[in-house]
Amino acid sequence: MTDSLHLLWARLDLNDLNNGDDDPRVGSSRNGSSGGTLSTTSSTKSSSAASLGATFIPVLIYAAVCLLLFIYLRPRFPRVYSPRSMPSLRTPHLPSPALPTGWINWIKPFFQIPDTFVLNHGSIDGFFFLRYLKVLRNTFFVGMCISWPILFPVHITGGNGNKQLDALTIGNIKDSNRMFAHVAVAWMYFGFVLFMIARECVYYVNIRQAYLSSPHFSSRISSRTVLFSCVPKQYLDEARLRKLYGDSVKRVWIPRTSKVLAKLIKEREQTALRLETAEIELIRRANIARNKQLRKAPQPLQSIVEPVSPVSSSSSSICDVPSPASYRTAPDFDHHDPSKNQSSSRVDEAELARRVTEVLSGGEFRSSVTELSQFQDVPQLLHEKLEDPEYVHPYGLNPDLPDVRGSVAAQWIRSQDRPHHRPLGNYFRRVDTIRWCRSRLKELNTEIFKLRRQLRRGDGSVLSAAFLEFDTQESAQAAHQVVAHHRPLQLAPRIIGIRPDEIVWSALRMKWLERIVRRFAILGLVTAAIIFWSVPSAFIGIISNITFLAKNVPFLKWITSLPKPIVGFLQGFVPAIALSFWMSLVPAMLRVCAVQAGIPSLVLVELFVQNAYFGFQVVQVFLITTLTSAASAALMSILKNPVSAKDLLAQNLPKASNFYLSYILVQCLAVGATSTLHVFDFCRHFVFSKVNQIPRKRFNVWYNLRPPRWGGIFPVFSNMAVIALSYTCIAPFILLFACLGMAFVHVIYRYNILYVFDSELDSKGLFYPQALLHIIVGLYMAEICMVGLFALKFAFGPMFLMLVFFVFTGLVHFSLSEAIAPLLQNLPQTLSLEAELQEEEKAAAEARKQAAAEDGNAGGTANDYYDTEQAFGEEEMSAPEDEDDEMDHAPNPSTRAIEGASSMGSAFKDLLKKMTKSKLDSEAEKSGLNKILAKLGFAGGEGESDGQPGFFKKWMHPEIYDDFIALRKKIPDNDLADLQGEEDHPMSNYWPPELWQPKPTLWIPRDDAKVSRQEVAHTKKVTPITDNGTSLDVKGFVLVDVEAAPFPRQRLVH
Repeated sequence: MTDSLHLLWARLDLNDLNNGDDDPRVGSSRNGSSGGTLSTTSSTKSSSAASLGATFIPVLIYAAVCLLLFIYLRPRFPRVYSPRSMPSLRTPHLPSPALPTGWINWIKPFFQIPDTFVLNHGSIDGFFFLRYLKVLRNTFFVGMCISWPILFPVHITGGNGNKQLDALTIGNIKDSNRMFAHVAVAWMYFGFVLFMIARECVYYVNIRQAYLSSPHFSSRISSRTVLFSCVPKQYLDEARLRKLYGDSVKRVWIPRTSKVLAKLIKEREQTALRLETAEIELIRRANIARNKQLRKAPQPLQSIVEPVSPVSSSSSSICDVPSPASYRTAPDFDHHDPSKNQSSSRVDEAELARRVTEVLSGGEFRSSVTELSQFQDVPQLLHEKLEDPEYVHPYGLNPDLPDVRGSVAAQWIRSQDRPHHRPLGNYFRRVDTIRWCRSRLKELNTEIFKLRRQLRRGDGSVLSAAFLEFDTQESAQAAHQVVAHHRPLQLAPRIIGIRPDEIVWSALRMKWLERIVRRFAILGLVTAAIIFWSVPSAFIGIISNITFLAKNVPFLKWITSLPKPIVGFLQGFVPAIALSFWMSLVPAMLRVCAVQAGIPSLVLVELFVQNAYFGFQVVQVFLITTLTSAASAALMSILKNPVSAKDLLAQNLPKASNFYLSYILVQCLAVGATSTLHVFDFCRHFVFSKVNQIPRKRFNVWYNLRPPRWGGIFPVFSNMAVIALSYTCIAPFILLFACLGMAFVHVIYRYNILYVFDSELDSKGLFYPQALLHIIVGLYMAEICMVGLFALKFAFGPMFLMLVFFVFTGLVHFSLSEAIAPLLQNLPQTLSLEAELQEEEKAAAEARKQAAAEDGNAGGTANDYYDTEQAFGEEEMSAPEDEDDEMDHAPNPSTRAIEGASSMGSAFKDLLKKMTKSKLDSEAEKSGLNKILAKLGFAGGEGESDGQPGFFKKWMHPEIYDDFIALRKKIPDNDLADLQGEEDHPMSNYWPPELWQPKPTLWIPRDDAKVSRQEVAHTKKVTPITDNGTSLDVKGFVLVDVEAAPFPRQRLVH
């Protein structure tokens, strides 16, 4: 055995690492989604191990640096690296548990957090994404255990003379009869993969049913609401819909809208934001000018906060620069000669102030107003006292200051320096931005009010959709599953569980015919994009073969003079960067296409992106660039000897796996380590937010977490699975990199899902079964590749066997898709009864057990002596059997000549079975196999002495041991978000936003020059505004307290 191992090691020839000429790598790479390709000529020399090392070392160093930076920055910047642990950002959800701030002591508590925390307090999509990575990791590990002991000896001793990593591929096999080993491995491993996919689909269905039927989720408004699209005009009536679905309908929304109203709402938002920006700019300019003036004439300012008397002494020009004495907020009455009436008026005002203070301190308001009516000018004075006096003229400044527009800011800047713009409707003539926006907002508010009143009366266009909220989740599911209309495509498609913030309202305006036309057009566009996207991808694949280009393109010959490590580095990363940038445009393009196709939900948009982007990944990253690069590498040899094309392809195509080792390494290590740094979020929070002087944008940056776009994340790893499965039998060494890469990425994404990513957009895990079915594409690709290689090697026996398994894979794929499709969108009606049945069975079993115990104790000593089950003559009194029963036990007519022949045959069979079973049991007992199986859970014994199933038995039967009732225990209800009060929230109603969206609230910084006070006093007449929680520093920069923002911060559960 030792000699054979030394022989295998010697045949690898791993010492010859620097004697190769070219890099024999073909493939692709992308930053999160795609990649480039590399290949080699048919030279027998190889530098695969050196090239892999040239890629592995810098990637490993880069990943280590990223992880060290992450460990250093994590406790210092919690908003970037652990925002989900901050309660203010997670209300009303439970925040993630805070981790220790040390360098290493946080690792153990992090791994102690169960994955069910993500399920209960994050999203089911995040939970199943982590499970998807674990499933891929375990699948690749099992593939190593199956393929390595069989295929590595077969490949190394193949006889083709390949060196280094090329000796581990199927290209090193010369004898076609050895290909039967690959067929055996493929049947075993691919069969295991199919079982794993089917098992995970069953597990997903069970846990989805447990999650959706839990009391916390079933009480949500979205779980009881069904969207009916393409509703005929006859059924756009609330009474008719209630009659159709019965008394279980609780609320009905038939959305009405108007394009004019939607445009006005959008214009009001834009105008309000322009007004806010202009006011902030005015405040900053005025304070900068004021600070310059004070530096020229520094004198102490007096800030007196007493109520300002409405008495004014003299007027002054607003263009004159006031003296420091004019900043006083309390007037000096010594220079006046007050009369008797003025003295009594002051007494009245003092008494009024005392009474208003009592009213505001907790007295009964209505009765107090009656008492205050004896004072003169009670309404005006009461209004001024009830609001903050700082927002009442003169805003805490000189009482002689006239209340004209811009009077406060005009003390420091000229009117020409105020913010201005030139609107198109005013023929590009200059207007004051603040005054124009206020006037325009006033007009828009009036127009919006009138249009909304018309829509409430029944005017406007009615969308061909309806939202029906039912009293229970069971009623909603029944309405969702039933065929509602007798015509096709009417009252369909139906969507249940859709949240108001997920609706694409533009899609609901489409009729059924328009939706069909758009869908076909978009599918044709995506198919054409996949085809024509291949042109630049193929060009990148050709460029990736630097050695071939350097030898055949004159101005690139200088590349051959570069050191080999640099050439290998360029071959590994330059095509990856180019194709990564090219492929990064795909997900955004697909989202636009999905919206234009009439998909009415953002979740369904992401599901569309997942399927389409996976097609892009497989075609562009795995097929096009690989084939074009391999063709460019072997082009010259094929032209010289066209007859050898078959042998060249059979020898060079397996070498493509050498690049995919680097591809998976870069994708998992480099990209995963980069995602821990969150460079963009770090710059956004601590660089861009310091430059941005708009408090609203600062609040949005602080409060809004980055959502994971699962439609663009799942296909990346699904494509990695396709690549790894395709090369399982061709180059099984790739499974090691795939397994380690998935394990590393799992840890990275586990931290990001627990502490960084947002979890508001949730598809209830629908990305997971689609990703599982995408893995079967990898099996198809692997089987097709092996059939092609067998054909090139003229191994027709293995080729036929792989074709048989290819058909078997298709049958399993079709059957599995058909079986789980109805359970992905619907909840079965038996869920409510299944729990009751199990409770009844459990109670019956307990009753039988208790009755048996009582009967055993009731007999006493006599019962111990006599056999209570023995019959004493009762059989003589039993009724005779029917003739039919006698005929059932009659002997077979064919054996009538031999009386008792049938009973003798059955007895012989039973004896043979018993002897065989006892013999096998005795042999298994002697060999110790029973103990091993019992410990593993496959058989009874020590592993199941307590009646509990073993691990493997539970793993083999998820439909029994992981049903929805058992999995529901993982979803507690005591620490989940409270849903009370959300039913009446405007965002919980299924009306278009233009029907309920309130006036935008403006947020401007408070300043020492009191410009913000006047802006608040004037602007609040047209839209809400405040200057609390934000201010200006000495240099004129905006300081923001995000906790005091006037915007809603509570996340609705819906």
